[in-house]
Amino acid sequence: MPTKVYASLAFTIISLVFMILVFIMYLSKKKYKKLENYIFLFMTILTIILIISEFFYVYMLHIKGIDNFISQFACHTYTFVAILWLACLILYIWALSIKNKQGKAKPLIPILMVILVLFTFGVSFIGDLVLDNNIDLYVFAGTGTYGVYIVGFFVMILVLVTLMKSFKLMKKEQRIPIIFTFLMFILMFALQLGFEKDFNTLTFFYSFIVTTLYFTIESQDYQLVDELKKKKAEAEEADMQKTAFLSNMSHEIRTPLNTILGFSESLLEEKELTKEIVVRDVKLINDASITLLELINNILDISRIESGKETVEEKDYNLQNLIFDINSVISPKINKQVLKFNIKVSDDLPSKYYGDYIKVYKILVCVLLNAIKYTSYGEVNIEINGKEDTDDTYMLNFVISNTGHAMKQEDFNKDFNDFVMLGDDAQNTIDSTTLGLIIAKRLINMLNGEISFVNKPGYGTRYEISIKQKVADYEKIGNVFENKEQILATDQLLDCTGKKILIVDDNRINIKLASKLLEPYNFEIDSALSGQETLEKVKNEKYDLIFLDHMMPEMDGIATMKALKASGYFVPPVIALTANSYTGLKDMYIQNGFSNYLSKPINFKELNKVINEIFKSDK
Repeated sequence: MPTKVYASLAFTIISLVFMILVFIMYLSKKKYKKLENYIFLFMTILTIILIISEFFYVYMLHIKGIDNFISQFACHTYTFVAILWLACLILYIWALSIKNKQGKAKPLIPILMVILVLFTFGVSFIGDLVLDNNIDLYVFAGTGTYGVYIVGFFVMILVLVTLMKSFKLMKKEQRIPIIFTFLMFILMFALQLGFEKDFNTLTFFYSFIVTTLYFTIESQDYQLVDELKKKKAEAEEADMQKTAFLSNMSHEIRTPLNTILGFSESLLEEKELTKEIVVRDVKLINDASITLLELINNILDISRIESGKETVEEKDYNLQNLIFDINSVISPKINKQVLKFNIKVSDDLPSKYYGDYIKVYKILVCVLLNAIKYTSYGEVNIEINGKEDTDDTYMLNFVISNTGHAMKQEDFNKDFNDFVMLGDDAQNTIDSTTLGLIIAKRLINMLNGEISFVNKPGYGTRYEISIKQKVADYEKIGNVFENKEQILATDQLLDCTGKKILIVDDNRINIKLASKLLEPYNFEIDSALSGQETLEKVKNEKYDLIFLDHMMPEMDGIATMKALKASGYFVPPVIALTANSYTGLKDMYIQNGFSNYLSKPINFKELNKVINEIFKSDK
């Protein structure tokens, strides 16, 4: 074997060893699942295959008696893999550019590459293509060389075009290695064609290029720095959005707060108060307070959802109770002089389900309130029907429609980011009700449900909500409004004369407010300002009900509850009072021995419902 063959094989062996090391190091590093990373890994494997095939055919060329078919196959395979490598390089450059490009990438380059690879495969195996070792030079010869040269020239042009087109889309750190790669190709062909024809430098340069890309663009350090830059940009964007959100919230909160403060001061300064003035101004204060409370509740809800703290809490629930609860909340918000609220329920629906009752309730209330907002006159309707989905699940369909002024499609499409970024805009229509619709759509996604919206100008809008629920009881719901007394059951005020209750709160004003709310029931009311005082009161008195505040100094509500259970004294039903309100809170209090809970500020309807649950059986 000639000396120059040994020298050529030496380059090949060095390249192979180096590429195997690069391949091992690449696999041992952190994996990045991006398109360009997959292409680079494939290029590395192709380079190793190319080096092995080169070693095989150069060595085989100098062994006498080798069959011409084997020689032909080795040369064709080597040529095909070499051009396939170039095609991968083009795809790699394209992948780098689309990663930094906004919008959908056009698949023109990948399509051209598929066509090129198929064409190259055909060209590589048509006609003779062997290594000519005349005069100790090792060059391709045969009729197949013309096709290879044509394809090679086309590939080089395509590399140049792709590079020029993608150059501006690539990051600064990516441009230098790619330009270096292209210059290396020029140097490779210059050396191969003009100076050292007796050495095959192709695979050596391929290996050098792959190694260059590994230590630059594919470097783990580069990837980590790139990730850190992205994280930094995301953190800065989140901080800007948080600032904008707080600014917008300040604007939204000030509106009802201005009403509360303004009319409160007006009443305090009024010299000739009359019943009419008090009723008028207090009603406005009450309406503004409800608006403020709804806004704060919605902010807390969206905050929990966006932070990922909101979870699905499933339990058995009665569909009839869901309907009654929705009716009790929505009916008072309807101006009955210009609007009607209609509920239609399919009587063949199963009566009980297993799912997240609270989220289904919130979804329907939020969408109904949104429908009411965009209805100046006519009707707001909710239709409830469904169909059996599988053996134990049911697809519940809620159709909410309204008449009169229709909601626009762009209002329905608003998302939380619109609320954050546009809430301070003078032209903005985003308010608590719109935020409620955003919350509803988020909750529907959490329950794997669907919501669609149809806007018919002049006729109103139609929201269609589909939520899959497990069936807990297949007994038909029937006519839910057949006994109207059921609907009003929780609205009735019980006479609890002779019943004694204890209100525990470290704030005297809260005790006074709770006492005022409980006056209509004719309870005998006692109070305590701490957990320790509560224990002393329970030791000496027998109560029928205790309202116990959660957040108190020294001994909070849960600690007080545990102490009561451990005391050996008679402990009546205990209702937790808390400023918190989120999914799973009721279960947490029940696990700690409470009978139920009420969130502050206390809603009279919820209070009345709790009183009915505890004392209705005594009547």
